[in-house]
Amino acid sequence: MADEDNKRKKKRKSGKKKSSSRRSNTEEENAGLVMTGEAEYAPDDGGAVVVVDQEPFNGEDMSPAPVPEPEAMTADVGGGGDEEGQQNGFTEDGLAVAMAVDAGEEDDYVYAAIEYDPDAKPPLHRNRRFRVYTCLAIVLVAAAVAVTVIYVTKGAKGVDEQFTDINVATLPTMEPTPSPLTNREQSGIIEQIEAGVLQRGAVFANMTVDDPRKMALEWILHYDQMQLNSDDVNLYQRYVLALLAFSLDSLAWYYCGNHRMVNANETVDFVQEDCDVLASTGVLESHKVWLSSADECEWYGAKCSSTDGVLRGLEMMGNDLIGELPPEISQLRFLQYIAFNGNCLYGNIPPEMGTMPNLLSLELQGNGLSGAIPEELNNADKLQLLNGAMQYQYPYQCAASDGRIVNTIFAKGNPENGYNWGLMGSTLGDNVNKWKSMKGLHLFDNSITGTISPSVGDLKYLVFLRVHNNAIQGLIPNEIVKLNKLREVYLFQNGVFGDFPPDIGLMEDLEDLRVHENEMWGFLPDTFWKLTKMKKLWLQDTLECEQDEADEWKCMRSRDKGFQGSISPEVGNMKKLS
Repeated sequence: MADEDNKRKKKRKSGKKKSSSRRSNTEEENAGLVMTGEAEYAPDDGGAVVVVDQEPFNGEDMSPAPVPEPEAMTADVGGGGDEEGQQNGFTEDGLAVAMAVDAGEEDDYVYAAIEYDPDAKPPLHRNRRFRVYTCLAIVLVAAAVAVTVIYVTKGAKGVDEQFTDINVATLPTMEPTPSPLTNREQSGIIEQIEAGVLQRGAVFANMTVDDPRKMALEWILHYDQMQLNSDDVNLYQRYVLALLAFSLDSLAWYYCGNHRMVNANETVDFVQEDCDVLASTGVLESHKVWLSSADECEWYGAKCSSTDGVLRGLEMMGNDLIGELPPEISQLRFLQYIAFNGNCLYGNIPPEMGTMPNLLSLELQGNGLSGAIPEELNNADKLQLLNGAMQYQYPYQCAASDGRIVNTIFAKGNPENGYNWGLMGSTLGDNVNKWKSMKGLHLFDNSITGTISPSVGDLKYLVFLRVHNNAIQGLIPNEIVKLNKLREVYLFQNGVFGDFPPDIGLMEDLEDLRVHENEMWGFLPDTFWKLTKMKKLWLQDTLECEQDEADEWKCMRSRDKGFQGSISPEVGNMKKLS
């Protein structure tokens, strides 16, 4: 019986972790309750603890916690075995047994065994899976909040930020960089410019990144510190001026075109703001650099009305402009005058310029332009001054920003293209009378052909007609005498032949008449001597021209050809002649 009892005890947990607590004064008067293993306990009438064995815990054996020995044992436990084997509360096998303890002899502390629950779970905050899921939930919530903030920020109107300094290595000629500000590509600016500015069916999607039109758009969207919106009234105006800067190589301009700042380790674009220009009066004037953050009306050469900020004029004479005029310049609808003379422009005059309703003056002389003067230009019926002179073999050099040397004597400034023949076409043909406001027509030193149409007599405000050194043929029409305001007529070095109109004396204001080196002949009409305001009269060096076997005209000065007759005594009426 004792052996079976011992075996049963070995299968039990031999010990549990014990805890102690301080008794109160009331507790010291009663017997302490001691729990060991799975024991149940109940006080008897004498205050002792009766320990009842329960089913053993089928788990791993645990070492018993040390139990202090009581000074005296008041009762035997188990009812079997010898006293020596159970001395001090242990069996022969070293197993602890429950004992009854006299409440009066206990120490201040009672060591109680903690009951182990196999189904118990650790506290929630110590659960590893709980902590992982909690962290993931926090991350997901934070990401959702961030996405919401970004979406709301981008969708808000007028949130475009502005930067003081924009650092880029070079002009944006490579792949467009992502917007340094906001997604302005979706703001309507592209659609506005395509619909209101671009010409000839052009769209930005079909352009290369080095197209000046695309570069100007990139500047408007991402680099212009003014950051215009699609509904700003000066969007078209600012875009076209930016297009001119990129098309005409502003970095090579003599004045106010270099927006770069070159440091030891980097080159920064679009940061230069101010420039000084020595005026003709000798005074140093302050202006703003093109493509700077300033209002475009403050850029050098841009002339705007003070009341509404609308561009009225462009003055860029002798400033080394290089390149072709873009047709989009015609969308400066309120522009009244353009002065681009003395530069290195080449290519054709855009026909779209004939649609400019307010254009009064167009000065392009002293460049390397070529091709026919477009017939559409005759539709600019408010035009008062057209100066396209000196395009034929006019030698002038400009240094481009990429190191090229552009020489206007050659087609498009390049010797490989051969010589430039200047402007062509029958400019003085039947459509010339559409220029009903024309006062000055300067087209000398070109390759203009055709004849002088009788329609020229409808230009009742014409004062200056300078078309010398061209290839104009035919007679001087009689209708020219209706131009009673005409002061200067330069027809020399052409293919004009015949004599003067008989009523030339009606041109009372004529002061300067030059028809030398033509094939003119005959007698001077009697009315000729009534030109009392005449100051200069050049009739010399009449030519005799013949067509050779190759259908080319060969002209030589001839003493046998030319004007005939004697000089009238009325020549004395020309008192201003010199």
